Amino acid sequence: MKKIVTLGAKLNDDYKQRLEAVGELEVLESPTSVEDFLQKAEGADVLYSNGAFLLDSLPKLKNVFITYPYVELGVFDSDELTKNGVTIANSQGGNRDSIAEWVMFMVLSLFRNFAPMVRATENFPVELQQSLVAKKVLIVGHGSIGSQIGVLCQAFGMDVNFFDRGDDLAVSSKEVDLVINSLNCNSSSKNLLDETFFMNLKPGAYYLTFSRPYTYDIDGLIKSIEAGVVGGAAIDCDPEKFGDTTNDFYQKALSNDKILVTPHIAFSTTQAVAQGGEIAIGNIEAFLAGKPRNILKKK
Repeated sequence: MKKIVTLGAKLNDDYKQRLEAVGELEVLESPTSVEDFLQKAEGADVLYSNGAFLLDSLPKLKNVFITYPYVELGVFDSDELTKNGVTIANSQGGNRDSIAEWVMFMVLSLFRNFAPMVRATENFPVELQQSLVAKKVLIVGHGSIGSQIGVLCQAFGMDVNFFDRGDDLAVSSKEVDLVINSLNCNSSSKNLLDETFFMNLKPGAYYLTFSRPYTYDIDGLIKSIEAGVVGGAAIDCDPEKFGDTTNDFYQKALSNDKILVTPHIAFSTTQAVAQGGEIAIGNIEAFLAGKPRNILKKK
């Protein structure tokens, strides 16, 4: 039987039984370093990782199938990994609904500014905000999450368009009221949304992202806000540690009061965690049955 090693992954009794039915299961604690990861992974045919030190360990692994219970991992070249017999599958769709909910909360927060009026204790003058109806939104990235966000934005009456690879970004983003960054990390998305992009948006446009800063220039975004171009932003700080408000990236976003920033919490629902785990276990079962799924291809 194939050897299945889990590294810090949460396994309930059902998951353990399913893995034991298809392979020789070894359950190990989360690695504390790349060296520890490689030592614990030695001899495994299948790795189920919680993500700790996984990205940095990839180039040193050989002849193994890897899966994990979330979507984005970071930047790697899948062709190079294939040469070493390494295949990676993610849990695509597991956190889609939870992230889409965070997005719509932030969209409403940017356009309607409800927060200061909730549980108000003092009188305040009428200050008219903006409805979402007929607002033009460009969703950059047309994957599972971006597509679901498009559905929800349309339900609010927004005019939705998608930027796909090969489109002219300057043309696509012209005159939009909101840009939502739903990009994955690969060679074509590196710093795609740079300072020039932000400075050329329509004055007052908003920017929203749950994607990694690999895809956009936070300094360029802040510069455009300070220049009066971008009207405000909402950022969930992936891949910073859940709830960590002390890291440099979070602090940089927090330094501008027009940025609504959260510490990597967009995914954080019971349902997303459960779905991610279920998909990862299914990935292992499918791979060992000779029908691999959710295989990541990156350059």
